[in-house]
Amino acid sequence: MSGEIQNDSLAEKKWLNALANGDATALGGLYELYGERIFRYAYRMLGNRSDAEDATAETFLRVLRRSGELRADGAFRTWLFRITRNLCIDKMRQHKLLDLPGDATVSGGEDRTTLRVTIQQALSELPIEYRDPLILCDLEDISAKEAAEVLKISVPALKSRLYRGRRALRDKLGGSLEKVQ
Repeated sequence: MSGEIQNDSLAEKKWLNALANGDATALGGLYELYGERIFRYAYRMLGNRSDAEDATAETFLRVLRRSGELRADGAFRTWLFRITRNLCIDKMRQHKLLDLPGDATVSGGEDRTTLRVTIQQALSELPIEYRDPLILCDLEDISAKEAAEVLKISVPALKSRLYRGRRALRDKLGGSLEKVQ
């Protein structure tokens, strides 16, 4: 995995330098590196595909607008997730985003799909201060240090929120996790 991170870091530097030098096609390279992860993060935050697509597009538009200011110093990914997080929070303030009513189920015995919907719903019901660390650390595999930077909190505060968020999610899910195994 560290080799993959190293390659991403080199590619990131290459694309950021190209973008800073006016090469608009470099945005596509950055999207190739981070687009899917940014979309997943936005989707997990918002629970809505359309809103997640909008947040992803807006994130990369902001990258393009600020291309002259970008530095290939390793903080780009953190900045990218912070932009996405702020866009998601703004979107959630505009309207409450809960795709499915509490009694929604998936028919046909599709246990994994039902479980995924149940987890997404439980995650969306958590307070944002618990949801963010869970999504960043557990679902997006971002280090505690980097997640703390994205959220602008200390690492101990992040770990505390992560612990509480995991416990709250487990409490919300109750026996749901035991049904599919």
